[in-house]
Amino acid sequence: MTAAEFRQKLALGTAQFGLAYGINNTQGRPNDDAVAAVLAEAQAAGLTLLDTAAAYGDSEARLGQWLSQHPEAPFEVVTKVAAAAPAVVRAAVQASLGRLQLTRVYGVLFHDFNALQQQLPAWQGLQASRAAGLTTRIGISLYHPWQAQWLLDRRGWDVDLLQVPYNVLDQRFEAVLPALAERGVEVHVRSAFLQGLLLRPLDTLPTYFEPLRPRLTRLRALAAAAGMPLEAALLLFAATAPGVARVVIGVDTVANLRANVAAEHYLPAFTALRPALAELAETTEELILPYRWPPRG
Repeated sequence: MTAAEFRQKLALGTAQFGLAYGINNTQGRPNDDAVAAVLAEAQAAGLTLLDTAAAYGDSEARLGQWLSQHPEAPFEVVTKVAAAAPAVVRAAVQASLGRLQLTRVYGVLFHDFNALQQQLPAWQGLQASRAAGLTTRIGISLYHPWQAQWLLDRRGWDVDLLQVPYNVLDQRFEAVLPALAERGVEVHVRSAFLQGLLLRPLDTLPTYFEPLRPRLTRLRALAAAAGMPLEAALLLFAATAPGVARVVIGVDTVANLRANVAAEHYLPAFTALRPALAELAETTEELILPYRWPPRG
């Protein structure tokens, strides 16, 4: 992978534009100037995809305002809507386009696999949106590998985009990635930093995560021995996984984004590091799935 290819794999997640997002977030939502600065930096760095959702507060509207003022920006957008009756889904896609001030997006995902299972006709709403040219790809945001297999086994669903969690601790989807690629499903991975937990200083680690301390200590030691920033090691682990098309990164500041992009400088050294990082996989879902974590105090 070249540095340019690495940048093309990065997608800017924008949940933090509309919500106080992430376990390490102490600043809340960034102001309009900060959002504009991050988007301008992403454009300058060569990123080409933004990830958002109707449920991310006013993230879509804030993106729409900036995009309308920068029509030259090369960004494609993936957004997410709730599963509902087909006509409601189609209306939700149109509403997202209105907030984004766009006539089409690259992808639309359902937020919740369980909700989709309870209302299977909702899929027809995404299919109709794609057929109408409102989106190029359609799919679902997943939490569990069995959900991907369930989708692969459904006839006539033609899923062509999935978003899944993947990081040095949570490698559960690795086994199904080749099958997804073979079916032409584009996979975007999130949680390369596990909502910031993997970057958190160990002296501030919440008691709940104490079982992870040995792995987190080993992770830091491996990155340090390789002469590599922790952020770079974590991002490259996700970006170099076979079958991964994009890695969604969430940043709060221009400095965060620049640090993420700088991971490209460590590509030559990373190949030797990857096998050791792969040994850090954790299978306890209470520790690696944020929706299973206790509420923040």
